[in-house]
Amino acid sequence: MFSFRYFRDWIDQVIHIILFKFLSCYHYRTTFIFTPFHVPTTTTDHPVIPDEIMTDILLRLPIKTLSKFMCVSKSWNQLIYSPYFVNTHMKLNSHHRVLFRGRNGDFKFCTLLPLFNRQQTVEELIDVDSPTLEEFIVGSANGLICLVNLKFEAYIWNPTISKSKKLLKSTWGSFSTKYGFRYDELHDDYKAVFVDYYFPSFHNVVNIYSLRTDSWTTLDDQLQGIYLVNNSGICVNGKLYWLSSSTLTFYIVCRIISFDLADETWGSMELPIYGEATHHFRLGVVGSDLSLLHACQIGDTTSDVWSLNDCGLWTKLFTIKNPLTNDLSIVMCVSPLETFSIRFGQSNNEDLLFFLHSVIMMCDGLSRQLEQHIDDVEGYSPLEVYEESLINPLKISGQGPRIRETSQSLS
Repeated sequence: MFSFRYFRDWIDQVIHIILFKFLSCYHYRTTFIFTPFHVPTTTTDHPVIPDEIMTDILLRLPIKTLSKFMCVSKSWNQLIYSPYFVNTHMKLNSHHRVLFRGRNGDFKFCTLLPLFNRQQTVEELIDVDSPTLEEFIVGSANGLICLVNLKFEAYIWNPTISKSKKLLKSTWGSFSTKYGFRYDELHDDYKAVFVDYYFPSFHNVVNIYSLRTDSWTTLDDQLQGIYLVNNSGICVNGKLYWLSSSTLTFYIVCRIISFDLADETWGSMELPIYGEATHHFRLGVVGSDLSLLHACQIGDTTSDVWSLNDCGLWTKLFTIKNPLTNDLSIVMCVSPLETFSIRFGQSNNEDLLFFLHSVIMMCDGLSRQLEQHIDDVEGYSPLEVYEESLINPLKISGQGPRIRETSQSLS
């Protein structure tokens, strides 16, 4: 059966092959050198293509194609992996993918846009090799994904370029561990946070890993009487957020706890609705804003979505209608430790993609009715939406601390 999507991909592949051969031939007619600003120049007086134009062409190519250019020469490899090129390429090429564990136990990913168009099928999901077995997804930032396994080993992994960094062994890991991972913009660093709880004393230890320094920092017993509910912290604007409870028995949510990655301090805020024993909450992200999903009790036919605005005020965005075949309130009650995310589509009817634990659902923008979209997800596997990038964790590791200067415009 003819598929326009496969035909389009075939055309793109042919174009990239032709461009690869052309630029490769051009490369061997000139020799590149680098300026202090990482902009390539050439030693010839009459180049076939100006270097600025050639660099601009490379910046607009997908990473899969660029990986072939890395093998052309050492100088091209240095260009493509240079900070200027990596950061500019990420700004110009925003390709999001959804990573999850399939029913066979292997990691799979799919692109985000076809999900909105209801074109993604199980047959089109792509397998991807990960650096360890039995992983749990902690979080992602700029294309880097943090994984942990049952042996309390952690990795920072870029699945797009198949590069990973195993974190130095630390003392983290307990009967109950909460996680977080995000980019610290102030220090131009990637940090992983592990909060360990020890019972029955309720004692807690916070371990923070810095990729830039390849080292750990330990903070002792900073959350007295506070238990973080969701396993992975939600990151918004440089802070990690968890729902919190004062009891371990029924997970009665009382507040939202935040952790600032830049200065490594804790904070808290009130919920938009007072939490009772029958209430069920999920912390998540709607677009790029901190959000809350709320259902009063099991069997509710609707769930409310709240969002925190820039002024620190909660606003109820909309109400989602639960399908009878997949009661959202039951999913929230059975697995209260996970988070959710909602992505907005580009269509006029404002369709939403709803990621809740191991379920990918489409929410119709007009009726707000949920429908299951992909069901090839392992029962207890979290989903992660990440952005493709060229960032290599091995090149960042061990560079030492720094304070990020005000970035210059790349336009």
